[in-house]
Amino acid sequence: MVKVKHLILISVFLVALCLIVFSAKLTKAQETTFPVEEAGIAAYVKLDSVKEEDLTKAWYSYHSREKNAETYVIGTIEIVNQSPRGGQWFNYPHIYIGRDGWMVAYYLKDEEASQIIQWEDYTPGVMGTTTLQDAIDFMADSIGVTYSGEIKYYDFEFPEANKMTLVAETFIDGSNCFSLTIPGTLYEASFSAFMEDSQTANICFNWPLIISVDEVKIFESETSCSFRNYYGYYDSNQLQVNIPHFICVEKRQTGGKGGGAATVLIYQN
Repeated sequence: MVKVKHLILISVFLVALCLIVFSAKLTKAQETTFPVEEAGIAAYVKLDSVKEEDLTKAWYSYHSREKNAETYVIGTIEIVNQSPRGGQWFNYPHIYIGRDGWMVAYYLKDEEASQIIQWEDYTPGVMGTTTLQDAIDFMADSIGVTYSGEIKYYDFEFPEANKMTLVAETFIDGSNCFSLTIPGTLYEASFSAFMEDSQTANICFNWPLIISVDEVKIFESETSCSFRNYYGYYDSNQLQVNIPHFICVEKRQTGGKGGGAATVLIYQN
């Protein structure tokens, strides 16, 4: 059975059954010692206050430590993205904390923007968080700081971009398809996908998850009894702007557990 959703990308919340579209205006962060040349998609917030000892606490809270300067620290943290049978899947965003009060969670330029999709505890129709927001909240809680403002997003790789749209859905069997028209100038289109296996009496059920654009396959997951997340890019030639495209996510065989897929668009409109 094919489920079809028709949508136009706009800057408001649109919720329809198992499909959610979240649009957010990307705004620039204040100039700091932040590594602008290395960062891609980022989430940032101004902390209520930062003391010198907070930077020390942050340094020892990192999963991996990269830069310990007089006025800022940089490292990565480990964020749970999925907890399937037999283990967990993690993301490792960077976290910058400055003595001036800015906290920025970000992925590098060579990492897909779709890594912000948070599948852990995802509820169809509700996208309550991202891995970058979770990274900020984790670090703030770890070092005992607070923030009262809104978390904002910005893509340092594409400074002209002013819109980010996320489309996410999960399913058990069959296909989910939707019509998509991208306005303006598209800078990056990436995807996040997962397929959870099911094994009973030594029989493995893990059918491939397939993503296609206008009936052209652009991704097919592995067929094995191991769970993992997948990230990748759409071909810009396949997602031309101002032209309707038909994107489908499908599992062609029945049985086993389901999966999920999300599309993240970075563009200017």
